[in-house]
Amino acid sequence: MISFAPDQLFLVTGASSGIGEAIALQLNALGATVIATGRSREMLENNKSRAVSPDRFHVEPRDLTANMEILPDWVKTLRERYGKLSGLAHAAGKTLVSPLREYDLPTAHALFDLLFHAPMLLAKGFADRRNSVGRGASMVFVCAASAVVPVPSLLVYASAKGALLSGARSMSAELAPRGIRVNCVSPALVKTAMQGDYAALIGKEAFAQVEQGYPMGLGEPQDVASAVAYLLSAQAKWITGQNMLLTGGWS
Repeated sequence: MISFAPDQLFLVTGASSGIGEAIALQLNALGATVIATGRSREMLENNKSRAVSPDRFHVEPRDLTANMEILPDWVKTLRERYGKLSGLAHAAGKTLVSPLREYDLPTAHALFDLLFHAPMLLAKGFADRRNSVGRGASMVFVCAASAVVPVPSLLVYASAKGALLSGARSMSAELAPRGIRVNCVSPALVKTAMQGDYAALIGKEAFAQVEQGYPMGLGEPQDVASAVAYLLSAQAKWITGQNMLLTGGWS
C-alpha cells in the first residue's frame, strides 16, 4: 500500500480543481504534507477544509504565468517557509481546441507558457540542491494522451504537451545520477471542467461519438491522482523517464 511520511512535502500545481485537486487531496490522505497552488485562494481553502489532515495542507495561491522568470525563486521561498521538497506534481493547465487554419502566434505563446515554460521553471527550482531532498525526490508532470496519439484540432495543445513530455524525459536523464526521478502521466479525456469545455466546443453529438471510443468510460480525476501518487512514492523508486498512458482503452 502506498503511504507517505508527514515530513514528505509535495508541491502540487493546479490544485484548485480537477486533477490537481484530486492529487493534492490524495497525497494528503496518504500521509504527506502538501503545498497546494492554483489561481483561486477560495477554491484552495475549500479543498483544505476537505482534506483528511488540514494541518498538512498548505495553501499558496499563484498564477504560474505571471512573472514566470521568478518561479525558481518562488520555489526557494516555499522551501524556506515549509522545508525541502520531496516531490513536485504539476497538473496546472488548460486545453485549446484549435485546428491549423486557426493557428495564432500570441495564443500559442500563451499556451506554451503555461504548459511548457512554467513547469520547466518549476523543475529548475525543484532540482536546485537547496530546495529538494535530493536522492529519492520525484517529479511527475500531467501530460496528455494527445501528445502521443494524433487528435485533430488539438494542434497547439498537443504540441505544448509534447514539448513537456520531451522536456521531462531529458530531465530524467540529467537528474538520474542524483537520484531524482522524473515521469509523466498522460490521460485521455477525464471528467473535469476542461473536459466540459471541450465537449461544449465540439458539440453534443460529436462528443457522444468521442465517448463511444472509451470502452472503460471516461476517466475520473482520482484515476490520474492514483497514478501520480504511485510514481511519487517509493514503490516506483526504479521508474524514471517514463510516460504512463491513462486512456480507459481509448486509442
